[in-house]
Order: sequence, then structure tokens, then C-alpha cells
Amino acid sequence: MRKILLNEYGTVDVLHEINEPVPTPGKGEIQIKLVATSVNDTDILIRQNGPFPTMPKELRPILPHMLGVDFSGIITAVGEGVSKYHVGDHVIGLTMSGTYAEYLILDENSLLAKVPSDLDLVPLGGLYVTAATAWAAIVSNGKVESGQKVLIHGAAGGVGSMAAQLAKHFGASVIGTAGSYSKEYLVELGVDEVIDYRSQDFTKLVSNVDLVVNITGPATLEQSYQVVKKGGRLTSTNGVPDKEKAAKMGIEASYTMGMISPEDLTSIIRLYSEGILKLNITKKYRFTLDSIKQAHLDFEKGPNQGKRIIEFDKNE
Repeated sequence: MRKILLNEYGTVDVLHEINEPVPTPGKGEIQIKLVATSVNDTDILIRQNGPFPTMPKELRPILPHMLGVDFSGIITAVGEGVSKYHVGDHVIGLTMSGTYAEYLILDENSLLAKVPSDLDLVPLGGLYVTAATAWAAIVSNGKVESGQKVLIHGAAGGVGSMAAQLAKHFGASVIGTAGSYSKEYLVELGVDEVIDYRSQDFTKLVSNVDLVVNITGPATLEQSYQVVKKGGRLTSTNGVPDKEKAAKMGIEASYTMGMISPEDLTSIIRLYSEGILKLNITKKYRFTLDSIKQAHLDFEKGPNQGKRIIEFDKNE
């Protein structure tokens, strides 16, 4: 099978391809033939500079390293004692051991979930990270309630668009910051007000927000405390909030990593299956070294409205 690895950090040219035998599952393990994976911020950041400051020690990559975190696939073999899954099951999942390989071996207790076999697995290769992070920011940490006002920074991206849909689903009024080119897209998702971050100052347009979700970086995070009403919440997936500062202002602040429960993941899959949550695919790329390099370059250049999906050859 083909795998794409990096032995050092830097430009896309550090990525290289190797061939290995297809691995066999051991006791309690499953073999998954991948259908799709996606490009995420973490892939770009790690490839460029290695582990980032907020990454827990146990999750830090060791070279040689395989990028990729979320995936969709079909179980093609199971090891002794496996009871949760069967050959032929369609699954989505998340792994920090990498997804740039045609087959994965994972413990059956990994971050996995079955999905209905009638769902297209290709877009589902990009669902886990975006939906889980958005769920954690909006529901688990944000504790959104019907009638609240929610401000989402970076609302047109993969996580942001999911966060906007979840907030609307739970009855909130949503304000999103994004580029002007994304306004029509966000309105279609149900966003009530779109602020062009390039030409408008959200601190002069927004106040008394129940929840702010920051996906765009530390600078925006620093400006966001002032627009949250007392008793409100601020969650950030990009930049760690200052909890002392938040406490002085009478608000709660938390850093969101996107860890959710199996029950939450089941809820996400149900909402996606029912068409309540939609995943926008910006572009699909083949699983080749050159295509993955291009996917990284395109992600770096942006804009990233939705997800960039890497699709594996169905015949391999």
C-alpha cells in the first residue's frame, strides 16, 4: 500500500511516498480501507513547524510522521475478539497516527463510529474534525441555548460553517465574520448577519453577545472579550483564552480541542444523515503525492470555504 510521510518539517517538498505491505489487524484491532480524508489546519501547521504549543505532549508527532486526522472508510478485516465492528461496516473516525495511507489499523475502541451505508463516504472524510470541533465549541463548552446571540469568527470555514449550522439548529441568532465573498454562502446556511472582517470592525457593530466562538487566531480572540455580555461565554479553537481576564470581565472562557463523547458523535451523524448539517466541499484531490502537495498549497493560499477532501482510488 502507498503511504505519504514527512521526515522533517518545512515546505510541501518534505512530503514523500513509500510503499509497504497492507497491515494485518491483531487482537482487538480492525483494518480499514480508506475512502477519503481531509486537509485541516493541524496538517499544515505540523508540516511547516512541527508540534504547536497547545498540543498535549502525548499527541506530539515523532518523525517520520504521517499527516491527516479524520477519515472515512470501509472495514475490510477484523482481528480476534473484535465485537463492535464487522467487515463491510462503513465508518468515520479520527486518529492522531495519520491518515495518508490506503489502509489503517486501529483499535476497535478508537474514535470511530458507524455511518449508514447509503451515505456517500467521500464527503464524510472531512466531517469528523469540523463537526466535533464545532460541537465542542457551540454545545459542550458554549452551552448554547435557544434565543441567545452567537458571534462566530471565521464562520465560512469548515469548523465555522458547522458551528453556524449547529447554533441555528439549537435556536440561536448567529452573527458571522468572514470575507465579503462568503456572504451569500453564509446567508444560505442561515446566518442572520455577516460582518466583513476586512472592511468592518466587529467591536463597533456587536455587543452583549451570549457566546463568541473564535476560530481565526489570537488577535481576534483578544478583541472579543469586550463584546461578550456579563455571564456570557467565549470559546476559542485558535488561541488560548486568558481565563483571569475573562473572570475579571464576568465571563467564562475556554479553549476548545474538539473532544466529544460517542453520544455527541452519534447526534452529529444523525443531523448529517437528516440533512440538517451540511458539509461544503471546496475541492477534491486524488491520493497522489503531487495532488496532496497541491491540496496543502491551496489550503495555505485560501480562502477555505468548506473542506478540501483527499479521495482514495476505489480500485486499489
